[in-house]
Amino acid sequence: EAQETLIIAALLVVVIIFIFLRNLRATIIPGLAIPTSIVAAFAIMYFLGFSINNFTLLALTLAIGIVVDDAIIVLENAYRHQEELGENPEEAAINGTREIAFAVIATTISLVAVFTPLAFLEGSTGRLFNEFGIAVAGSVLISGFVALTLTPMLCAKLLRVPQRHGRLYRILEEGFNRLASGYARTLALALRHRTAIVVGALLVTAGAVVVFRSLEREFVPPEDRGWFFSFIIAPEGSSLAYTDGYQRQAEAIQDKTEGIASYFSVVNIGNGVSRGIIFTNLHDWSERDRSLQEIIGEVQGQYFGIPGVFAFANNPPAFGWGSPVNFVIQHSDFEMLVRGNDSLLARARQIPGLINADSDLRVNTPQLNVSFDRDRAEDLGVPVSNIATTLQVLLGGSETSTFTRANKQYDVIVQLDPRARATPSDMSGLYVRGRNDELVKLEALTSVQEGVGPRALNHFNRVRSATITAGLAPGFTLGQAIDSLTRIADEVLPRGSTTALAGESRELEESGSALYFAFILALVVVFMVLASQFESLVHPFTVLMAVPLAVTGALFTLKLAGSTLNVYSQIGMILLIGLVTKNSILLVEYINQLKERGMGTLEAAQEAGRIRFRPILMTSMATVMGALPIALGLGAGSLSRRPLGYAIVGGLVFSTLLTLYVVPAVYVIFDGLTARFRQRKPAARSTLAPAEAE
Repeated sequence: EAQETLIIAALLVVVIIFIFLRNLRATIIPGLAIPTSIVAAFAIMYFLGFSINNFTLLALTLAIGIVVDDAIIVLENAYRHQEELGENPEEAAINGTREIAFAVIATTISLVAVFTPLAFLEGSTGRLFNEFGIAVAGSVLISGFVALTLTPMLCAKLLRVPQRHGRLYRILEEGFNRLASGYARTLALALRHRTAIVVGALLVTAGAVVVFRSLEREFVPPEDRGWFFSFIIAPEGSSLAYTDGYQRQAEAIQDKTEGIASYFSVVNIGNGVSRGIIFTNLHDWSERDRSLQEIIGEVQGQYFGIPGVFAFANNPPAFGWGSPVNFVIQHSDFEMLVRGNDSLLARARQIPGLINADSDLRVNTPQLNVSFDRDRAEDLGVPVSNIATTLQVLLGGSETSTFTRANKQYDVIVQLDPRARATPSDMSGLYVRGRNDELVKLEALTSVQEGVGPRALNHFNRVRSATITAGLAPGFTLGQAIDSLTRIADEVLPRGSTTALAGESRELEESGSALYFAFILALVVVFMVLASQFESLVHPFTVLMAVPLAVTGALFTLKLAGSTLNVYSQIGMILLIGLVTKNSILLVEYINQLKERGMGTLEAAQEAGRIRFRPILMTSMATVMGALPIALGLGAGSLSRRPLGYAIVGGLVFSTLLTLYVVPAVYVIFDGLTARFRQRKPAARSTLAPAEAE
């Protein structure tokens, strides 16, 4: 499905280029940037030891819409020089590239600066997106080189302005001209009311804060990976035969469930014979008409009908296996820990969005508490260690040796026959050796009491702990689950208790912090790059005005699509920093060029908007089309990637529409403030001069 998305994205991008250029020879020029950059990206991945996987293919799918941008900008400028200025193809290619080279270099370096922090993220998020960030950055770097070398050469050799145009060309050209004329008129109006435009943009951005707080959080969206697992938990102290009998009932349920292809069942999975697990494989995604969640729901409903055991089915989490919710309670006092665990577990089972809430701390394992009469043992000459060893060997078993038969090695285990150790009263028939090797009956030295205790004493960060685990109902996110459990824990846990997160729950918290840091770092790096390129501290602020608009569009799109804030959507917002600054750089850089030629600021802003309108629209549409297959992905494995597509498509469309007005308005405002500041400076110096002379 990822490979199909890659191909579809490439076709959509080429179609968009053709619609704007309406010339097959012209379409070939930026179209060649796609295979050139992608093949070069594969070479970079090869030398870095990367593999072709879902994340690298996802990176290259996004890159398809990005790598053509620089080539489109160079091509469009060379075409304009031919059509409007009457230059020959070679002159147009040279002059057009020279005019646009700074913008191409600036946008390329800015994009690489944005993607680079992704390569240095730590933890599971870093492992996920290390190759992703480098693959995109590598392809963008190559595309910038191609745009300044291969593209001008192809423009000089292939690009020609047709003397006559077909009907389709004229219809589309008329539509584009009307669109450009309408934009020019509205831009002039916006520049006259530039303060209101900027204030309106800030208000819209402020509304994004409300949307951000209303979005639910999760690590990654639940995915149909074609398999799930089931836990079968029998009462503590159950025999292997008991657990196996009930596990076979769970297997029978799966045998008659539509959509299940096969399963693998195991009893005694390392936690004792009272636990079992079933790994279930589904039919191929194309061969079934039901989703994984629907099949799990049917199986789980029938599991509730199995008496005597606790059985539940789970969709495997993004990493490892187990339940997505892992909420850890810690307390130094065991009794307080048990009390807090029982209280929190009881409340957790009342949360509607949690499924199969359970705890690894159960004080229900049958046990025998054996007390020694040390004085009596000493009188009879029986060391206490002998009593303990006797109980351990005869009841628990001891591996004393090995033997080989038919080239296979077997352990020799010394232990009483199961029938001789079936009940507590069987201990009365055991003997230990005392003084002079005399046999002493064990019941004369010990007293036995039946009771219950924990199966294991778990620790988390060296502190006694209990972990609440649970699955998630459809529509209930991991962030909601953590917030609910945290709120309840504050209410019911005894004083001195602490809480922590483990598993996927911990990944959610850590990934959020890491990605927010990456977002801020990307902004800082891009600002520094732009400041060095423009040799100004003002113009970078103007360029970066597009970023809050893009994030606003991304958040609104996620909300409308019913999506969540997760690793993919947050990565999309980081990518938007580089994508939307390209449009701003095109505008700001050309305004600067026009001002150097003697134009006024207001006139230069209007002219730059008119000239750069079409390349901005074309590059934005190409990038949107590259991300659209991800947002609309309908195949297997596409669900988790959709938020990335939503963020990029929504953020880019929203930002492009507003950037065309906001960036010129901000430029004019900042330029006016800068001019006033410069005027006041000489005035201040002139007033100080006489005083210094006196």
